[in-house]
Amino acid sequence: MTTKTVADSQSKSLQSKLNAAIASRASLEEDFKAQSSLLIEFINKLSQVSKGINLKLDNRLAQLRGLLTKSAPISDIELKISEVSKLLQTHSVTNEQNIAHLHEQFNSAGQSLQKINGLPDDLRRNLRALLTETKTTKDSLIQYVPLLSQLLGFYDTSLRAKVDIPKGGLLPASQQPHEEEKALNDNNTSNVNSALIEQVSMCLSKLPLSAHHTKELLAINKKLLKDTSNDDVLQHFIEIFDVIVADLQNERDSAKNFLHSLSETLTTVQSAVKKTLSTCENAQSTNDEINEKLQDQLLEMTGTVKKALSLEQVKVDINSKLNTIALTLEEKTTFEQKNQQALASQLHDMAKKVDKLEEQSRQFEEKLAEQQRKSMQDALTKLSNRAAFDECFTQSMVRFHHKPFDLSLVVIDIDDFKNINDTYGHTAGDKTLQVIANTIQKKVSKDAFVARYGGEEFVIIYSQSKEAALIKELNLINKSIARLPFKFKSNKVSITLSMGATHIRVEDNIHTAFERADEAMYKAKAQGKNQVIYS
Repeated sequence: MTTKTVADSQSKSLQSKLNAAIASRASLEEDFKAQSSLLIEFINKLSQVSKGINLKLDNRLAQLRGLLTKSAPISDIELKISEVSKLLQTHSVTNEQNIAHLHEQFNSAGQSLQKINGLPDDLRRNLRALLTETKTTKDSLIQYVPLLSQLLGFYDTSLRAKVDIPKGGLLPASQQPHEEEKALNDNNTSNVNSALIEQVSMCLSKLPLSAHHTKELLAINKKLLKDTSNDDVLQHFIEIFDVIVADLQNERDSAKNFLHSLSETLTTVQSAVKKTLSTCENAQSTNDEINEKLQDQLLEMTGTVKKALSLEQVKVDINSKLNTIALTLEEKTTFEQKNQQALASQLHDMAKKVDKLEEQSRQFEEKLAEQQRKSMQDALTKLSNRAAFDECFTQSMVRFHHKPFDLSLVVIDIDDFKNINDTYGHTAGDKTLQVIANTIQKKVSKDAFVARYGGEEFVIIYSQSKEAALIKELNLINKSIARLPFKFKSNKVSITLSMGATHIRVEDNIHTAFERADEAMYKAKAQGKNQVIYS
C-alpha cells in the first residue's frame, strides 16, 4: 500500500467520523427540543396554578414561555426567571402580612367571644382549646379555613343558646366586616390546586436530567407534593426552574466543549493530512529527479561502451561510471529512508490524533445513549416510562398487523392509593410505588415489557401469552402484592391491584386496544377491586 493510498484511507475515515459527529450533534439538538417542550409544558402548569395571583406575574410567565418556545439565549431566559422570582418574593411578603393580620383578627374575635357571659360550658372549653391551638401563627392562610369554620360554629351555637351578646357584635371595633372578607378572599388565593400540582409532578418525572440534577429535582418534587401553601409551592417552582436551567446549561456547555474540541482535532488532522500529501508530492518529485539522473548515467555508460576503442578503455570508463551510479543509488537510498521516516512520523502523529478523535466521539455517543436511556426511564421506579411504552406498543402493533401473534396489554391501578398519600404522606406513596414496581418486574415473564404509565398506573405488554396463562400470571402477581408487608407509622397496610387485560385483535388500533384494557381495569375496581378482568 502506497503512502498516498494510506493518506486517502485516513481522509475517508476522518470524513466518516465527521459525519458521525454531525449526526450526534443533530441528535443532541433533538434532545434539547424535547427538554424545552417539557419545560414549556411545566411553565404552562405553573401559569395555571398561579393564575390570578398577580397580573404582572402572569405576563412574565407568558413571556418566559415565549422565550423558551423561540429557543432564546440562556441569558435572556435567566433574566426573565429573575423577574419572576422577584415577583414571587414580593407576593410572599404580602402573603405573610395577610397571615399576620388574619391571625390577629381570629384571636381577637375568639377572645371577645370568651368574655361573653352565659356561654355553655362545653362551648367555652372548646373555644379555649381552639385559641390555645392558634396561639402561634400558622404557615399559610389556607390553614385558617377549618379554624374559622370552628369559630363560626361557636358563634352559631352562642346565638342559638340566646347568649346575651353586647350591641355592636363580638368583633372589636377595629375589625370591620370588609376587612375580614378581604382576609378570606386573600385566603382563597392561597388554595393550591392539587390536581395541577399532580400534573406538574408528572411532567417533572419525565424530564431526562443528569443524575445529580435528577436527585435534586426528586427532592424538590417531594416537597412540592407535601406543602399546601402557595408561597411554599411557588418557592419550589423557582427551585425547579433553577435546577432545570442549570441542567440545560450544563448540557449546552458539554456539547459546546465537545464540538469545540472536535473542531480543533479535525483542523489539526486536516493540516496533518495536507502536510503528508505535500510531503508525498515533494518526495515523488525528488524521486523522479534521481531516477532521471540514474537513467542519464546508464545511457551515458552505454554510449561510452559503444565508443570505446579498447577493452582497457572500456574498463576504466565503466568503473568511473559505476562509481557515479553507486553514489546516485546511495543518495536515492538515503533520501527514501529519510522520506519513509518522515512519513511514518507524520502518520504516527495523525494516528494519535485520530485515536483522540475516536475517543471523544465514543464518549459523546455514550453520553447520548445515556440521555436516550434516561428519557425512556421513570425516575422514581426505574421502570420504563410512558414514552417508552408508547414506542414499544406502537412497534408491537406494527408487527402484529404485519403478522398476527399473541399480543396482549394489561393496565394496572393501585387500589385506594390516594388514601396512602393523604394519610401517610407522599414519601410513603413513593416508597409504595417503588416496591410494587420492583415486585411486578420480578414476577412477570421474561418476554413482558413493564412500564409506569403515570401516577399509580402501570402497563404490561405480553408477546407470547395465551389468555389462560396470562390471567394466571396476573392473579399470581396480585396475590404477591397483597402479601407484601407494608407498614406505615406502625400501621400494617394491605395494598392490592385492579387489573384490566385484553388480547389485541385484527381490527384494533393503539387507542381501541388501550381503551378496552382500561375499561376492564375500571370494571375490576367497580366489582370490588383486587382482581383481574379480561376483556
